[in-house]
Amino acid sequence: MHGAGIRLSFMSSILAGVVAGSLLPCQAYANTEAEPESAGGKYFTLDRLDVYLELEADYDHTKVRQDYRRRYGVFKRTQTNRDYTFQERIGFNLTGTVIDPSFITFDGDISFAFTQDCHEERGWYISRNDHETGHLLQYDVRANFFTGKLLSGSVYALRRDDRISRRFLPTLDEERTGFGTSWDFAHDTFPMTLSYDYMETDRTGNWDERDDEHFTESNFHYGVDWVISEYHRFKLSYEHAETKQEYQGLDEPFDTTRDLFTLEHELEFGPAHRHEFRTLIHWQEESGDFARDFFEIGPQLTLHHSDQLQTLYKYQFNRERYEGLDVESHRFDFQLVHQLYTNLTTTVDLFALYEDVENDVNTYQYGGSVDWQYNRKNPYGHFRANLALAYDTQDISGDNGVRVVLNESAAFRDPVNITLRNRNVIPNSIVITDSGNRRYYLAGRDYLVIQWGGVTQIARVRSGSIADGDNVLIDYQYRTPSKGQIDTIRVDLGLEQRFKNGFTPYYRFSYRNQEADYSAGFAQYADRTDHHRLGVTYEQKRFTLGAEYEIFDDTVEPYDAFHLDGLVHILQTPEHTVDASARLSRFFFEGGFDKRNVTVIDVEVDHRWQLRENLSTFERMAYRWEDNSVDGITHAWDVAAGVDYVMGDLTAELTFEYDRLELPESQEDDFGVYLRVRRDIPNVLALR
Repeated sequence: MHGAGIRLSFMSSILAGVVAGSLLPCQAYANTEAEPESAGGKYFTLDRLDVYLELEADYDHTKVRQDYRRRYGVFKRTQTNRDYTFQERIGFNLTGTVIDPSFITFDGDISFAFTQDCHEERGWYISRNDHETGHLLQYDVRANFFTGKLLSGSVYALRRDDRISRRFLPTLDEERTGFGTSWDFAHDTFPMTLSYDYMETDRTGNWDERDDEHFTESNFHYGVDWVISEYHRFKLSYEHAETKQEYQGLDEPFDTTRDLFTLEHELEFGPAHRHEFRTLIHWQEESGDFARDFFEIGPQLTLHHSDQLQTLYKYQFNRERYEGLDVESHRFDFQLVHQLYTNLTTTVDLFALYEDVENDVNTYQYGGSVDWQYNRKNPYGHFRANLALAYDTQDISGDNGVRVVLNESAAFRDPVNITLRNRNVIPNSIVITDSGNRRYYLAGRDYLVIQWGGVTQIARVRSGSIADGDNVLIDYQYRTPSKGQIDTIRVDLGLEQRFKNGFTPYYRFSYRNQEADYSAGFAQYADRTDHHRLGVTYEQKRFTLGAEYEIFDDTVEPYDAFHLDGLVHILQTPEHTVDASARLSRFFFEGGFDKRNVTVIDVEVDHRWQLRENLSTFERMAYRWEDNSVDGITHAWDVAAGVDYVMGDLTAELTFEYDRLELPESQEDDFGVYLRVRRDIPNVLALR
């Protein structure tokens, strides 16, 4: 009890200081900006020192209900988590110099807090409480050395706590700790850079411990340029990076160590230096999980024959080792770009590829494409058109081995799953990362692998870490026959007329036909897709409306769909804005993986109001309703509301958040309240 009394007394003192400080007359600080003073001696100068007092109080409540179907009925399980956090903080913002601004300057934010945490967990199998008290030091400091000199650099260190809002899911707490340094050598002929960064990130806040994450990243980089002349230069860089990702609930972390060398040569020549010869070399050695070693060299020649015509010639050699496979490839490309007046751009591409998987598969592939881009103003507005034709063929021979695909790009778009481009994929070889290739997603938690015949699809788990609309990169291996041929034809067409009155009708067409003729043991197939999108948008200053009809005639998962969407600026003034948007989509799946009908409704409202000069509010709401005739109904809410108050140097923020994800067999409700009260005392050096 005595310790609790001390904590309460300390908290009350901080709060009293915050409030009492706000009552001081603003005139007391009227001259603080006029003639700032510095503190310190001859060698060390503190140019500015701001002090602030801060009180933070957070409350999070999560309740999860799940239905477990068994032979004898449905059993319900419930788990509830409550978290209370209080922080009383004193902080300092400072800037200064050492000896001279051209020698060392520094700035930073340093704060010290006394923290009290309380955690409660109640479930069908567990009931426990946990209380913690302690101290918390946060900082974000940087020092700059020899600014403007031949050699200049900086060092930094930080420790920050943030909240990460997730759509329809609980807010995560993120704690980041890191440090680093960067140096530049500004030589005219041999400029160099050297840097090192280390960052450790912890994310917590979900009822399921598997959602807690721990990331560690370190990166060393060195780069040097050799500037022979304005038109001739070499660039060399080396990077050593180590990453580690830990997920609670998993036995093993993901560890990767990478060494990457890059050499680039650029030469501009010819009349007015219009031509360019460029060579790029990459060499990477990687160890750990999903390690990828490769060597790449690619000379490229670009000739600008005139303002209307240019050609490109390129050779690419790759050698990759990935998951036990040793892959060597040679690729030749020729490209021609012609500009007719200002309206028509024609691009012609031809390529040839040879790929050898050691002791496994040999592939010969060649093809070409032509693309026309046309745009022209007319009396009614602006017309745009695009037509692209492409053909390629592959001849495969080997010992019924495997090929590897790296970084196949795709985007999740509910309720349509991602279909991998190749047949006969090996399921346990699939690796999915974010678009930056830095974070690994987990099978079963973030996505599901569905196979039907030789086709493989990736389905998003609604309660996982991948959001609707996210772009991902996919690595995988797929089996190939001892002998086979694949022919692919692609046609893409786009037409659009932007009328001056705001109407824009458009038509998009994509055609893809792939025919495979395989040896015994592999089924011959024709994979054909006709994708038609016919729509119109109507745009005015206050609103935008759109309608689209979609026909996806596909041999894997065909569907028809229509979409209606709109955005309305209900109120638009500097002090008061209200925006609302809605989208209705109706999908009719004709039968591939599932024959089903799906209706998706998304509604969003964003309201911001500056009630007075020192008082403002915001309210945001997003709602999704999805009715799947096979999987059932999904409801999802994401609501946030807050008040910001400013009186002189006193600021207060109060935020409420509510998230709800109701799936057919589970329901998760999350509620949070976050309070911030801060009193700033600017430039206390001027008060002396």
